[in-house]
Amino acid sequence: MITGILLPSDEDTPISKIEVDTEDTEAVEDIVLGGYEVLNFNAPPASLLGNEGLTLWDLQHNHRATILLWLHAPDYRYNTHVPGPAIITGRPDGTGKLTSVPSELVTLLLETESYRVEVLMDKYGPWVTESLVFATWMEAYKFALLAAQMHYEITDVRVIAA
Repeated sequence: MITGILLPSDEDTPISKIEVDTEDTEAVEDIVLGGYEVLNFNAPPASLLGNEGLTLWDLQHNHRATILLWLHAPDYRYNTHVPGPAIITGRPDGTGKLTSVPSELVTLLLETESYRVEVLMDKYGPWVTESLVFATWMEAYKFALLAAQMHYEITDVRVIAA
């Protein structure tokens, strides 16, 4: 069993920490409503388990999972949409087994009360903290993605606790 973060597709249902046996394929399929894919984040070292029909619309669009994927894995940005419930875990270990979600994501998504966005204008730094403070992580993530899309000089964005 590992610790993950469950991202229901219904935005009225809060996200939550869960214990899941990722070696039990059927248990994971029951959660994500079918076969699943593992998509790795660039940073932090995490993975998103989402329904393998990532471009199909048979299931309700998971806006929260999609926003997280787009910010943490820019290769999927704007062209991959997550349908149905999803789970965030840690990256696979040396044997290929998924690990528990990084504690920094648990803290950021489940325990933080206010958020800021940082932007990187040069890949060698420094990170520049935006002055706006956001009440929810979704607001901060949306702002970060919009900033990255609107300003070509931004090379990376991230959301941090305020």
